[in-house]
Amino acid sequence: MNLTELGEITASEYNKEHTCAANSYPQCDRLVHCTSQYEQPMDSWQLHNLHFADAEEVALGDAEEVGELTYHSMIVVNFCPFCGEKLQ
Repeated sequence: MNLTELGEITASEYNKEHTCAANSYPQCDRLVHCTSQYEQPMDSWQLHNLHFADAEEVALGDAEEVGELTYHSMIVVNFCPFCGEKLQ
């Protein structure tokens, strides 16, 4: 999922992403800088936790297809929880 797609599901715009080797799950735990949310100016770093369905979840009926986004949460952060870098 790229930043534009993430923005579409969160009604936000993102202009950059922090990546580091300490993040073991870079596709699921995303640190992005938000510039607007619900068309209001914003200046915050956010940690997004994304879960995508696997074959077992599809077989159980919890998702329609493999790779479907089934869970999303977000918190505002000032530091990377993986490497400790201050996000600016």
